[in-house]
Amino acid sequence: MIRLLISESSILLKSKLNNYTNDVLESKNEFNYCVFDFEETSLDDIITTLESPSFFGEKKVIVCKNPYFFKDEKMKLPFENNLEQFLKYLSNPNPDNDLIVVCPEKYYNNKNKYFNALSKVSEVENLLFEDEKDFTNYANMLLKGTKISLDNDAKNLLINRCLGDVCKLEREIAKLSLYPEKIDVDIINKMVAKPLEDDVFELSNAILKKDHKQIMQIYNDLKLLKIEPINLISLLANQFRLMLQVSILKNQNLTDNEIATTLNVHPYRIKLAKQYIQQNYSLNTIKNILLDLSDLDYKIKIGEYDRYVDFELFLATK
Repeated sequence: MIRLLISESSILLKSKLNNYTNDVLESKNEFNYCVFDFEETSLDDIITTLESPSFFGEKKVIVCKNPYFFKDEKMKLPFENNLEQFLKYLSNPNPDNDLIVVCPEKYYNNKNKYFNALSKVSEVENLLFEDEKDFTNYANMLLKGTKISLDNDAKNLLINRCLGDVCKLEREIAKLSLYPEKIDVDIINKMVAKPLEDDVFELSNAILKKDHKQIMQIYNDLKLLKIEPINLISLLANQFRLMLQVSILKNQNLTDNEIATTLNVHPYRIKLAKQYIQQNYSLNTIKNILLDLSDLDYKIKIGEYDRYVDFELFLATK
């Protein structure tokens, strides 16, 4: 049996792994249960373990994390890997051993040939909750297991602030479970940080609206979080690029999920991008902002511009 779990490290992932392991093994030990990291262990060693029988003739469960080769960029490792070995194993896996590959979001790439080869021979389960309804159901399940008392508005805000991030949702609910009183929107605002992506969305929208008061208010909030201007330039460029791509694909009558799959981003980001696109901003305006950001990034990196002064000048003149 081969399984592919698309998941960040979370309570949910740990529970899934425990359930799978308990279904296969009477008791877990160092001889029948192994965990490898593709970034730290050579493929030769992993394949050897997969092809070797257990000492006591029972099944083995081999968990492999961080399949870096699902991304098309090359990664420097302290060893050489022949990835054709991986494909060869998938074509004839050892029936006596179970392989579980855990793929975090950063390596999730459904257009990659190794990802597709594994998907074809695996039971695939996506624990990233790309569907908002599934994420909400999971949040409700977690909340039922606590004594947290919160109204619907507070619950909706909690879910929106964690949307797409299972680990954050689990952490925030664990933290809120320690709060002794009923939780309302004000408490969520104080205790659950707004995602950086939301601030970047709001900042990009304020730039398009030329709302300089809101631009500087958001920027000053981000400065308090010690977000460097060079990082903000990159985040803004990604956001405006996403708006451009979503606008083009939307005109091709693609659904939100189809756009998310094509661009390999979370549907929540598509939803936010479409909200701003629907305000009929000119595509040429977005293109010009992208060019300005590219020029600003280059001149800061070569030392011609000051990262604070010139980024703030860019914000003030947009």
